Amino acid sequence: MQHNGLSVALEGIILLFCTPILLFPAVSFVATFLALLLIIFIWLAPLFLKKWPLPPVTPLDVPLLLFGLILIVAVLVTADPDLTLPKITGLILGLAAWRFFNRAGQTEWLVYGATAVYILLGFGFISLGILSANWLYKIPAISQILAVLPTGLIALPGSTGGVHPNQLAGTLLFLLPFFLALLLGWIFLRRHKAGLVIWAVLFLGVAALLLLTQSRTGWLAGLGGVFVATILWAVFLPRSHRLRPFVWGAVILMLLAGIAGIIAIGPERLQSIWDDPAQQTAVGNLGSLGFRQEVWRWGVTAVQDFPFTGTGLGTYRRVVRRFYPINVAPDYDISHAHNLYLQTALDVGLPGLIIYLALFFLAVVMAWQTARWSERLRPFAIGFLSVLAAFHIFGLTDALALGSKTTLVFWIMLGILSAIHRLARKSYYSP
Repeated sequence: MQHNGLSVALEGIILLFCTPILLFPAVSFVATFLALLLIIFIWLAPLFLKKWPLPPVTPLDVPLLLFGLILIVAVLVTADPDLTLPKITGLILGLAAWRFFNRAGQTEWLVYGATAVYILLGFGFISLGILSANWLYKIPAISQILAVLPTGLIALPGSTGGVHPNQLAGTLLFLLPFFLALLLGWIFLRRHKAGLVIWAVLFLGVAALLLLTQSRTGWLAGLGGVFVATILWAVFLPRSHRLRPFVWGAVILMLLAGIAGIIAIGPERLQSIWDDPAQQTAVGNLGSLGFRQEVWRWGVTAVQDFPFTGTGLGTYRRVVRRFYPINVAPDYDISHAHNLYLQTALDVGLPGLIIYLALFFLAVVMAWQTARWSERLRPFAIGFLSVLAAFHIFGLTDALALGSKTTLVFWIMLGILSAIHRLARKSYYSP
C-alpha cells in the first residue's frame, strides 16, 4: 500500500507538470515531446517497475483501449498536423487524468479531494473564459449588463479571436447540474448546513454566468441537467422520505412547463424558425441555426466520404473548405461541426463514434449503480450523471470537441466516477 501511495503521488506530480504543456503544445515542441515521454513512462511503468502497480480495473478499460487505437488512426490520416497536435495532446492528457484520478480515489476522503480539484479546475477554465471572452449582444436586457464588462482581457496561446460565449456555456455545464445535485443531496440527507449554503451560492453563481453567455444551447442543456438531477433524486429517495412527494411534484411541474412551452410555440412556428432562423424570437433571432444547417449538411457529407477514419483529428474546419462548396464566409473560422456526435465521427470515424457512445453508456450505468449502492456517494453520482446529460444535450447543436482544453474536466469526471463506482461496489457487496 505504501508503494502504491508513492507511485500515485509521483504520477500526480508528473501529471501536474505536463498539464500546461500539453494544453498549449505549440508553445514549445521540445517541452511537449518531453511531456509526452513522461506520460508514456507512467503508463508503461507497471510493466518494468514491481513497486508501481497497475491501475484498478474499471468497466471503461476496454472501450478506452479501443478508443486509444482509433486515435492512432485519426492522427495518421491527418493532412493538417498543426490542427491535430493540440487535439491529440489534449486527449492524451485527458486519458492520463482519467487514469490518475481512478488510481487516486482509494478512499472516500481522497474522492472528496479529487472532487475539489474537479471544481477548482472547472472554475479555472471558466475564469480564463471570462477574461478572454468576446461577448455577443443578442438579448437587450442582458446586453446592457455585458456592455460594462471588459472584453478580451487576455489572449490564450493558439487562440484566434478569443473564447466564444458558447464555449464558456459548455464549460459551465460541468458545474451547474453538479452543484444542484449536491445542494439537493445536502437537503435530503440532512448534511451540515454550511455545505448547504456553499452549494446554493455556487449553483446560483454558475447559473447567473450561464445566463450572461446568452447561449440558447447552453440554457437548454442547463435546464436539461437540472431536470435530470431533480428526477434522479426523486427516483433514489426512499419511499418513506417526507420530501419525496415534493420532489416528484417538482418533476411533474417541469414536465408540464416544457409541454406547455412546446404547445405555445406550436409545430408550425418551430418549422418556420427552422426555415427562417433569422426572424425575431423571445430570445433574439436564431440566425446561427442557418449557419449550423450548412455546417451539418457538409459534415454529414464528409462522414459519408470518410466513414472509417474520419477526416483527421481536429481537421474538419479546413477539410470542409478544401473539398466542399460550403456557403460560409471564407474568413469565418468554422471551428467544428457544432454537433458533438457529428464532430466525433469527423474526428475518429464511425467506429470511433460507436466506441465513444459505448463509453458514454457505460459511464451512465456506473453512475446509476453508484447512486443505488451508496447513500454517502449518491450526491456525487447523481451530480456526474446530470453533468453527462447536460454535456450531451449541449452536444446536439454545439460541441466541446474531442481534445479541446476544457474537456480535461470531462476526463477527470470519468476518473472520479470510476473511483466512486469501485468504492460503492466494494461497500455494497462487502459482508
